[in-house]
Amino acid sequence: MVGRKSLLKATHKKPVKSRVGEDEESKRKKAILDGVKRSSDSIKATLQAFGLPQSTYYGWLKRYEAKGLDGLKTGNPVSDELWQRFIRFKKKQKKLADKSKLTMEETQTMKSEQDKEKIKKLLFKRFDEKPSKQPERAVPPEAEPTVQAGKPKTVKEPPPPPQEPMDKTVKYAVGALAFVIAILLLASLSNSNKFYFKQSDQMVEVWQGRFAPMGEHLVASFSDPKILEAAPEQEAYTKKQAFGILSGYFIKRADELLNTGETPDLKTVKSYLTHASKYALSQSEQQAIRMRLNSIEFLVLLGKADLALNKGTVPEFEAAKGYLAQAVPLASTDLQKDVLMKRLAAVEYALATIKISKGEKQLADLYREALNRHLQKAKEYSPEKAQEIDLAIGKIKKWLDEFDKKHVGVTR
Repeated sequence: MVGRKSLLKATHKKPVKSRVGEDEESKRKKAILDGVKRSSDSIKATLQAFGLPQSTYYGWLKRYEAKGLDGLKTGNPVSDELWQRFIRFKKKQKKLADKSKLTMEETQTMKSEQDKEKIKKLLFKRFDEKPSKQPERAVPPEAEPTVQAGKPKTVKEPPPPPQEPMDKTVKYAVGALAFVIAILLLASLSNSNKFYFKQSDQMVEVWQGRFAPMGEHLVASFSDPKILEAAPEQEAYTKKQAFGILSGYFIKRADELLNTGETPDLKTVKSYLTHASKYALSQSEQQAIRMRLNSIEFLVLLGKADLALNKGTVPEFEAAKGYLAQAVPLASTDLQKDVLMKRLAAVEYALATIKISKGEKQLADLYREALNRHLQKAKEYSPEKAQEIDLAIGKIKKWLDEFDKKHVGVTR
């Protein structure tokens, strides 16, 4: 009790800033999250063991689930004192696990040897109860059979002792034991395919198996209790049901961010969809999530290309060319691909004309103005606006023809 009180008192001291960089800081926090997750004790007991406040732990966990290792670069730092306590805690846990494993193996070996010895004694009990041999009595001379002339002397051998059958009780006991073991194994293996949710005030944990051969296994833990709002109330779930609950939760969170009416945080949306793909079991679900991720990446690349083109410099045009080339395979419709290819061709042509007519600044400005108008029209890729986009492209092509006729000497 004295050691625990002193440890809890130490946790209320002002945290000492860590001397490591942001990357090492996030790695330390990730190691602590993994250590708590793998611990056989409860989260509360584990955190008390090395003096980490629960609020700090759940704050790290929430940031990691939302933004991965980048999310762990902010928040309360891991002081050197806390890190050393965690290292000592891990070493202590490893020693206890090794000792427990060794004791369990010795106990199982001892029980196995004792059972073998008992069965051996039961099976061969009759050999231990044989009567001691009596000395052979001498046959008196007058009792010896006389041999008649012309007939060989014959000696009668004693009959073999009767074979005693194996004790039926032993047979029944061995058969019943084998039957019980088979039933337990079948029930245990069947139970290993079941999943369970354990909920506390601030955490939801997903466990696989109960009384299975390999014991319980922690699949995942989450800091949002709302994850079970759409889950049916039942004791156990199949893998399809449990993973469907998790995947549906992350897709719902991504949709909420996209439908706020404001500019969404696409990085967080991608994080939610990536988590959802981990628990999508069917190929159709994985494909649907993959298409949504591609659409988000498609919008990000278009935004980068527009930003680069608006700057109007040759290096930025080169960067825009790269962004558009990356966006082409992510387009979900033929119309999007066609417009992207035309935009890419226009950017490549602009780079070529800029190199040809460096002194024609006014002409280059006119081209950029026309191109920007076209880009603004081409931002929306719905089929009902295909005719409007084609008209904008036609205007650009007409201007390019006039440019070629005047400066390049080629009529297209």
